Amino acid sequence: MHILKVICSLSFRHGGPTVACLNQARALADRGHKVTIYTTNDYDDSLLKVPLNQTYQNIKKDGYEISYFSLTFHSISLLRKYYFSIPLKQTLSETILKYDIIYIYSLYRFPPTITAYYARKYQIPYVINPHGSLDPFLFKKKRWIKFPHERLFDFPNLNHASAIHFTSLEEQQLVTPLKLKSPGIIIPLGIDVKQYRYLSKGHFRRQYNLFESKILLFFGRINFKKGLNLLIPAFSQIIKKHEDVTLILAGPDNEGYGKKVSKWINEYNLEKNVIFTGMITGEKKKALLADADVFILPSYTENFGIAVVEAMAAGIPVIISDKVNIWREVKEGNAGIVVSCNVQEIAKACIELLSDDTLRHTMGENGKIIAENLFSIENTAKKLEESFIEIIKKYKSKCESTT
Repeated sequence: MHILKVICSLSFRHGGPTVACLNQARALADRGHKVTIYTTNDYDDSLLKVPLNQTYQNIKKDGYEISYFSLTFHSISLLRKYYFSIPLKQTLSETILKYDIIYIYSLYRFPPTITAYYARKYQIPYVINPHGSLDPFLFKKKRWIKFPHERLFDFPNLNHASAIHFTSLEEQQLVTPLKLKSPGIIIPLGIDVKQYRYLSKGHFRRQYNLFESKILLFFGRINFKKGLNLLIPAFSQIIKKHEDVTLILAGPDNEGYGKKVSKWINEYNLEKNVIFTGMITGEKKKALLADADVFILPSYTENFGIAVVEAMAAGIPVIISDKVNIWREVKEGNAGIVVSCNVQEIAKACIELLSDDTLRHTMGENGKIIAENLFSIENTAKKLEESFIEIIKKYKSKCESTT
C-alpha cells in the first residue's frame, strides 16, 4: 500500500499525535508499505528550517518520507493556529491520486479539512482520527467557533470517511450521541516497548540531587485539561505524609498555563518540592522514567494517554483519572490506581502507593505486561494494516458496483 498521513505539525510539544504519527509511520514502513507524511513547517512559535514544498527523504532512518509545507501568512495569528498552507493544498490536488488510502489526524484545522475534501473529490478512501476532539469535555468548549466549522466541513468529512479511528472503546462510546454515519475502528496507539525495557537509573536523580526523594511524575502538556488544578492541592496533602516526595512537572507550556500552576504552588508553599523541567524528549525522557517512583495523570479528558503507556512500559505504577480512556486496561491489569477527578482521591492514591514498596513493584511489573501485550507498536500497526486492507477492498468493490 501507498499510505498518506496528514498531520498539522510534527512538533513534540503537541504531545500524543506527533508520537503516534511517527510510530505508526515507522511500523507500517517496516511492514513493507510506502508511507508518506504531509505536514507543515510549524514548530511552536518558530518555523522549522527544512526543505519546503518537496519530499524530504527520511528513508535511511525510519523507512518513510516526510513532506513539509510552508504556512501561509504565518504572521497572522488566526491563520497560524489554523495551519493554513496554500502549498499543501496545491500538492494535495496534484498528488492525491497516487495514494491507496489516506490517514488524517484531528479536526477543526486546514490540513485535515482540505485533505478530506480532495479525498472525497477524487474518491480516495480515508480514515480520520479525531484525537479526542469530539470528547464532550472538549467538544463543548468554544462552540461559537467550532459549530460553523463542524457543519460546513468536519461532520461532512467524518460522515463520508471510510472509517473513524478510535483509540479506545471509551472514546468511541463518548461520541455516540453525535450519531456519526461512518463505521468506527478501535485500535490503540502503540509505542516501541523495547525502548523502555532496560533503562539506566540514577541519571535524573543525579542531575537534580534527588537521591533521598521519591519522585512523583506528571508527564504531559501543562494544560487546563490535565487536572493540574487538582494535583497541586492534592500534593499539598501528600507532602504532609511524605516529606521526602518531589513532584516533577515535565512537559511543554504551550498556552502559558504554567503561570497558574506556579501560582498554586506558591499558595500551598510547595516551591521546594516541585520541579518544572519543561519539555523532555529522547534519552533525557528515558532517564526521567527510569528514576520515577509513581506516574500521575489526573486529566479531565484524555482520549488515549500515550504517556501512561510509556510509564507502564518503563515499569512505573500509574495513577490516572477515570477520564483517561485506557483506565479500564489499567484497572483490569492492576497496573495502577484509577481515581475520579477529585483532590481527596488523588491524594489518597498517591499516599497509598508511595507508602508501599511492594505494591509499587507489583503494579509496575503488571504495567510492563500490559504495555507489551496491548500497546506495542508492532501489534497495533498490524491491526491498522489489516483495517486499511479491508477498507481499500470494500471501497474498490463499492466503486465498481456504482459504475
